[in-house]
Amino acid sequence: MSKTECPKCGKSKQPWFDLCFSCNEKEKQKPTCEVCGVEVQEGWNLCTIHYNEKQEQKKKLKQIDYVKDKKQEEFKEKFEGKYYYNSQKVKSKSELLICYFLSANQVQFAYEPLMNIDGELRPDFVIEDSRGHFIILEHFGLEDKGYLERCNKKIEKYKKFCQENTAFSFVSTKEEDIYDLKDKLGKKLNETPLKRAMWR
Repeated sequence: MSKTECPKCGKSKQPWFDLCFSCNEKEKQKPTCEVCGVEVQEGWNLCTIHYNEKQEQKKKLKQIDYVKDKKQEEFKEKFEGKYYYNSQKVKSKSELLICYFLSANQVQFAYEPLMNIDGELRPDFVIEDSRGHFIILEHFGLEDKGYLERCNKKIEKYKKFCQENTAFSFVSTKEEDIYDLKDKLGKKLNETPLKRAMWR
């Protein structure tokens, strides 16, 4: 075939073009796959192979999104809490009992306020006494190794913060303390400026 003859229709063409003008226009109008350039049906932008691949990717992304959504729900259920104290959600029954204990003793407190303590931390409770002193109260309710390591890091940060800021004190409770807050937490609070002769 000569360089001046169109391989599709046999009409004459310029030697520097692959096709004649009319065949070239027809080729431009044919839809092709965006990925591989193969001719596809009218109204399509992907060939069957790449269309199926895209559908598989969408399915996988939906599954990933479903897992993320499920994990997010589990996180909310676990960490946002499902117990209420005066319309405030608390994370656990133990924290709820601490709320009742503090309230019964007319102690003003904030639940999980955001504090800038060597980065952002949310202590479980911050108690304010009438003389402008603050007590950071953390409840550590689990016993597994990873959790205890994180607890120890938190404790170090709180103690360092309290040494640098004398208006603050730090106390913590464990799950075993919950069964006798009057005695266990009361004694710990008596080691701070928030002293009481008797705790309810």
